[in-house]
Amino acid sequence: MKFIHSADIHLDSPFKGLRKAPDQVWQLIHDSTYRAFSNLVTTAIKENVDFVLIVGDLFDQVQHSIRADLFVNEQFERLNQKQIPVYLSYGNHDYLNDNTEIINYPKNVHVFSSNPQKEQLTLKDGTTVSIIGFSYDKQAVKEDIVAEFPARDQADFEIGTVHGSLDSLNAPEANYAPFSKTELLNLHYDYWALGHIHKRQVLNEDPAIIYSGNLQGRHKNEPGTKGFYLVSSEGEKLIPKFKEASVINWQKLTIEVTAADTFDEIVKTILHHIEILLDKQPNFIDVKIKNVQTLSGAVLTRIKDGSLLEVVQQKLLKNSQSWVYEITPVPAQELSNLSALDSGFWEQSRKKIFTEENVTQIAGKLLNYSFITEALNEKSQDTQLQDLAETLLLENGGREEQNDEDTKD
Repeated sequence: MKFIHSADIHLDSPFKGLRKAPDQVWQLIHDSTYRAFSNLVTTAIKENVDFVLIVGDLFDQVQHSIRADLFVNEQFERLNQKQIPVYLSYGNHDYLNDNTEIINYPKNVHVFSSNPQKEQLTLKDGTTVSIIGFSYDKQAVKEDIVAEFPARDQADFEIGTVHGSLDSLNAPEANYAPFSKTELLNLHYDYWALGHIHKRQVLNEDPAIIYSGNLQGRHKNEPGTKGFYLVSSEGEKLIPKFKEASVINWQKLTIEVTAADTFDEIVKTILHHIEILLDKQPNFIDVKIKNVQTLSGAVLTRIKDGSLLEVVQQKLLKNSQSWVYEITPVPAQELSNLSALDSGFWEQSRKKIFTEENVTQIAGKLLNYSFITEALNEKSQDTQLQDLAETLLLENGGREEQNDEDTKD
């Protein structure tokens, strides 16, 4: 037996923060989730899998575009022509609604209802398989749906699918169809295909309890290679193997500058580091520049006003498939090294200001948007805010010392 476990494809993802990118870059970004899903289908056909699992959030929104609907039907029909069944759950992004009821999928597609449902199939070699799953019928399913899953039956393999999160997870995501690892193990299924958490991870090896992660990273907080699991039977065990599907990778690049570096030299350094990445697919890169407080005021100004980013982007457009979408100055000097700044006061202020309560209060109604909530929940976002604040303090502190020296002369 062989099958694919996938989740969180997010077709029609808006990529809102990148709409200002040039047309050729924007098109690559916008098409990435579509191409990643096409890669999955191609692998399914090439590997001649017995079925495909899609565990929630096939679409990014409830109101999906005509393009997305037509594309999904085309891909499902490719599988239908090869007699490969698809078992589809809707998640918190694309939950069951009037829209989903009018979509006419090919006959090989089985959509789970809002209650736990068991689908059974017999493979060509006589192997019997039971697949249990459910779809969201509203944006936030907060009940423990796994508690309603049936006990193991007499099938050769029993597979559970859940779009949800561990109840022990200390994050907003834990509000979605929470379950415990013990709860899953007690059902004695052979494999648990999980969705909702975009970071790929194995919660248990035997039996496998796995988040496949999303199929394509959509922003800087979803870095690295993305894809799905190809699961094969070896005797009575199911062995998962990760397969890449993403067509662009989000990466971080850190360079360190010195006081002697000119603007042009920094541009060349960034382009050189991008060139030696030598990846076979496009990279979308967040560049961090360390030790910026040593640079001249003129160079630092051109970094902060966006000039450096614009020059690098223009050069990449000519002869590179990679794209730098952000350049951020990062301090590499200890705050205590600046006599003009009370580092103790900064440390106390930092702890008081960069708190979850303060960020939540300032964000206010913006937290109603899931992509903002997800971004603010990332630790890297808090670190970036603190880095920017430290850079400003170091810069102003350094200039104050410079002014004092000038006065003495």
